[in-house]
Amino acid sequence: MEVKDNAVLSERITTLFADTLSSLLKRRDEQYRAAVEPLENEKEALLQESAAITEAVRTLADVLPAQGREVQRQADVLTLAGKHEEGQVKLAEIAEIEQVPVAMEQRSREIRERVETIDREKKAIAKRIFEQWYGEVQSVVQASERGFFLTLLDSLKNSFYEFQSSTGTEGGSAPSDRPLLRQYYFENLTSDVRSPEWLRGNFWYGGRP
Repeated sequence: MEVKDNAVLSERITTLFADTLSSLLKRRDEQYRAAVEPLENEKEALLQESAAITEAVRTLADVLPAQGREVQRQADVLTLAGKHEEGQVKLAEIAEIEQVPVAMEQRSREIRERVETIDREKKAIAKRIFEQWYGEVQSVVQASERGFFLTLLDSLKNSFYEFQSSTGTEGGSAPSDRPLLRQYYFENLTSDVRSPEWLRGNFWYGGRP
């Protein structure tokens, strides 16, 4: 029964860390998505507008020359008929027609510049969100370290000595009367040097001064 209870306890600890990790990652990603959503929506609308402009410019490239020639013809007809003012109005239309692609290109440049700004703003948001979230992660990890190293390991070590003392098993002068506690109990309480757990611990702590 005790073995089963210990297995359940171990599984609860593992599940707690897995749930903590999942919660931390979810919080980070949700904060980032909420922060960039307005920018993403704006960018999508701009890209759609840009695509529409590109298609319109393609169409105008075929239509505008003919349209310009037609308006010029109308202006010539009016001028030849002595309607000089009306002819000038028609010529002004040609200038307006020629400005349409220019205005579209200007708008395309504005869109490209805004999209680039949006991408920079998203990167700045990602950096800000990550740094805020990292502070939360630090506090959670350090609390876990305290729980593991101080509360569990150090307290277990102290309890070993207390149990040895309270049970009178410190050992005696006779060779056969050895103390209850041996270095083995401390060294093997945690994973050995070949285990993934030890390697991860060495990765996180081994290189520190």
